[in-house]
Amino acid sequence: MMSHTSNAEKSGLASEVRLLTQQITSLKSKLEEATISLSRCNERLEELGGFMITADSRLKKLESREIQVLELQATVSELKSNLNLQAQNQLKNELEISGVPEHNNENLHHVLLVAARKVGVSLEEHDVDWISRVGPKRPAAAPATDPDTASRLPRTIVVRMLRRTKRDEVIKAFKTRRNISNKDIEVDGPTLKIFCNERLTKENRLLFREARGRSKQLGYAYCWCHHGTIFVRQRDGKPSKLIQSRDDLDRILPSSNIDPKL
Repeated sequence: MMSHTSNAEKSGLASEVRLLTQQITSLKSKLEEATISLSRCNERLEELGGFMITADSRLKKLESREIQVLELQATVSELKSNLNLQAQNQLKNELEISGVPEHNNENLHHVLLVAARKVGVSLEEHDVDWISRVGPKRPAAAPATDPDTASRLPRTIVVRMLRRTKRDEVIKAFKTRRNISNKDIEVDGPTLKIFCNERLTKENRLLFREARGRSKQLGYAYCWCHHGTIFVRQRDGKPSKLIQSRDDLDRILPSSNIDPKL
């Protein structure tokens, strides 16, 4: 009886040992697989680490280039501003007269002297360096009902004075006498109001036009140009603000504040 029991125990023990051996073998196999997988993960991590280093290096290069681009843009902007300033300075003795009907064989010196006398300025031919119409010649002015009247207005007269003080005197006099027309200066043609302003560079002219439009829409009472520099003032008693660039324009008179319905 005891021999039978002992054999049974041995058989059971052997079965357990075999089962344990199988489990150990299976665990060893899984451990080997895990080791191989971990090794592959390490290789992948090293590879990803290399990619990260490369990507970081490229990113730093891109950031460096972006900084260089921004610096170049700032330099270009500064150069353009300086060139515009120099160009405007070259126009310091010049003025523009618009609204004078154009005729063949016209005597612009005579027109200028009569206009100056009409606004109360003593002007002589020797005060003038040169005078000329500018731009391509346009068709004769059309009736006010013509939708294309703006394109038919007479060309602007540009005058270069020998002295800036005399130029400023003429402009100031025209500002004081605001209702002068071509009839007042003995020039035939459709009645047109005459304006006299200092001459601006193309950049400043466009900036001034935009500033006037925005200031009007935003309720500013004043927008003017003095010696090539644009100023705006919200109302009497408020300080004037200087506009020298598009950045100044967007900061002082932001278009985002303008009602699109206006």
